[in-house]
Amino acid sequence: MSDADAHLQALRTLISVSKRVHGSLDLTETLDAVAEGVVEAAGFGLAAVNLAEPDGEFTVVSAAGSDEVRAAVVGVRSGADTWQALFRLADRWGDLYFVDHRSGVSEDLYSWVPDIEEPVAEDGWHPMDSLFAPLMAPDGGWVGVLSVDLPVSGRRPGPEQREILSLFAEHAAIAILHARMHSELERSRAELQHTATHDTLTGLANRAFLRERVDALRRRAGREIGVLVVDLDGFKRINDVAGHEAGDEVLRVIADRMRRHVRADDVVARLGGDEFLVVLSGEELAGPLRDTAVRLREAVGRPIETGYGVHFVGASIGSALGRAGDDFGDLVAAADAAMYRAKRAVRARPRALVPAPAAVPDGA
Repeated sequence: MSDADAHLQALRTLISVSKRVHGSLDLTETLDAVAEGVVEAAGFGLAAVNLAEPDGEFTVVSAAGSDEVRAAVVGVRSGADTWQALFRLADRWGDLYFVDHRSGVSEDLYSWVPDIEEPVAEDGWHPMDSLFAPLMAPDGGWVGVLSVDLPVSGRRPGPEQREILSLFAEHAAIAILHARMHSELERSRAELQHTATHDTLTGLANRAFLRERVDALRRRAGREIGVLVVDLDGFKRINDVAGHEAGDEVLRVIADRMRRHVRADDVVARLGGDEFLVVLSGEELAGPLRDTAVRLREAVGRPIETGYGVHFVGASIGSALGRAGDDFGDLVAAADAAMYRAKRAVRARPRALVPAPAAVPDGA
């Protein structure tokens, strides 16, 4: 193949990689395309993409070459100080950094050294030679390093080969930034969705999530729906005596306890204030609905240790059981009425008189 044909083939490969970089939002896929393009178009036996991690380490996340070479380098981690040491020893080739084995580089700085013979020719590629291309963000920060080894010619790359490598490095940086922006966007969307459907204080489902869940359950013909309305007893006193910060902490603890005492598919929602709703679905729910109520009542009634002291609350719980086609509002109203009956029963229950504790002498 002539030099002109080789150059044209390299440009075609670069265009193909560019399409994959801009057409995919998956970081691994696009970096694989970059590494494979470097091997194919730039003429190296190994191309590896080292991704900068939040902890300052660099990890080889993608590599192209033989199966043996990829297995040896993918997943290898190195510190930023290692790369800085290599770059200090390197010669600048435009945007690239070349580390000549004669520069006194320590083998400890390498995570992998190819098993090849030392060259006879002056410009031959030595096993301790290294060539790197920093992957830079627009603000000048490093997002990674593209490293290559084993030039197919067996010689140090010339100007054209270096230019192709620099172009691929630019596309690798674009791929990383592109994928990270997409991940950040998806994370922001997920956070907004969570905020819209969950209570900000407790992290439990809110009314919006509850509506979505109920709509989905109504489409499952034949299934039963169980509803528990849970209202806290004695919570207002915590707010009045210890303050709203203490009350908020109590609510968070109770929410966590309730989450841990329902089944994986059950929904626990906070309706507001100190009122909660639990929705169960399935078959033959009478037993599970009753057992869940017992577990929740016991869990809520345990002492709650907070930064504002130890607090005690109880739970009045009402239940209702229906089918998927029943009006959900009617089920909630029935459970709510049952809850108020339970609360009135607690208030009407005779209370034993408990004598005040005897005074403790000073120094006891």
